[in-house]
Amino acid sequence: MYSPQMTNERLNLPQLQTKILINALRSVKIGGSVVYSTCTLSSIQNEAVVENGVAIAEEKFGVRTSSCVKVVEESLSQLVTHLSSSGLYRFSDQCRTGALVLPFLPSNFGPMYICKLTRIV
Repeated sequence: MYSPQMTNERLNLPQLQTKILINALRSVKIGGSVVYSTCTLSSIQNEAVVENGVAIAEEKFGVRTSSCVKVVEESLSQLVTHLSSSGLYRFSDQCRTGALVLPFLPSNFGPMYICKLTRIV
């Protein structure tokens, strides 16, 4: 539930999420994948975290270490097509990265954002 006392914590969530994602990208082996997922409709906590996290990991840690972090986003289009055809899930067509499952009352599900990132270098 909403609580005014939690405002600062909510405002700092994207920064924390970005740090967690960067650490995951630095930790995963080459060829390994990181799945970033949230339960929010907020593009700031979804696409912005992915875009910023990947950019910072590549820029900051790619220069300072011998094994630079290079990441590619994996397509989730096959998953989206399969789940959409079931009629149980509705997806946003506004995502720049990843996939966003929209809240859908008949399925009692959503929201959920998913983005799969694979380290290539």
